[in-house]
Parts: sequence; structure tokens; C-alpha cells
Amino acid sequence: MKSIAAAAATSLLLLAGCAAPPAPQEVYGHWVIEQARSAPILDKRRARLVLGRDGRLSGHNSCNAMSASFTLDGAKIAIGTIATTRMACPELQREQEDRILSALELAATARVRDDGLLEIRDAEGRGLLRATRAPD
Repeated sequence: MKSIAAAAATSLLLLAGCAAPPAPQEVYGHWVIEQARSAPILDKRRARLVLGRDGRLSGHNSCNAMSASFTLDGAKIAIGTIATTRMACPELQREQEDRILSALELAATARVRDDGLLEIRDAEGRGLLRATRAPD
């Protein structure tokens, strides 16, 4: 009886060891910015981020369109100088724009959590920006 139980336990351990962990989700794609610099984005209609496989970041920061280059090495991200259009916007959008731009300028890591949320963090691991995948 002990040998049957031991064999069953060994089989379960072997099967558990063979199960691959879920593959990490890609940061590439279209995102809706939900939070920047610890504050929620109140006007999400235009707060978008696109991380392209070609190393181009584009999108909208609530007030202006933005673009930059970026490199991704595992979870490490380096974002180049961000160019924006120069539209005049109401105070709420300008404030959100400042938070989004400063978050991207300080970005050191980017990863997609198991629940699908994109997190961008600084070099000390502090959260800078969170986004959800935009619908196709």
C-alpha cells in the first residue's frame, strides 16, 4: 500500500514539475493609461500608449500627441526623448500630461502582471504608470 501511495505522489510531483509557468504577457501593443505618478487618470478618452515592436512609442497624454524611441531588454525599458505636439489644453489635461510625461521619463522597467495590467516602474521599483490593454 505504501508503494502505491509513494508512486502516486512521485507521479504528481513529476507532473507538477513538467507544467510550464504561464508565459509572460508582452508589453508591446496598445494601452489605455489608467494611472500616472500615483494618481488616477480622470480623462481617459485620449490617454493612450502604443509600444511598437519597431521600438517606437506613440500615443496621447490627455493633452498632446507624443512619440519617442524605446528599447526593451527583458523587463528593462529605456525611453528616449519624448516629442509632443504643443496644443493648449484645460488645466486637468495639462496636469495629467505632466504626470504621464514625467512617469515615462523616469521609466526603468515595464511588465505586464498576471491580471493583464501594464506596470511601469522607476529604478527603485516605485510604480510610475499603469495601463490596461486597449480593446482591438
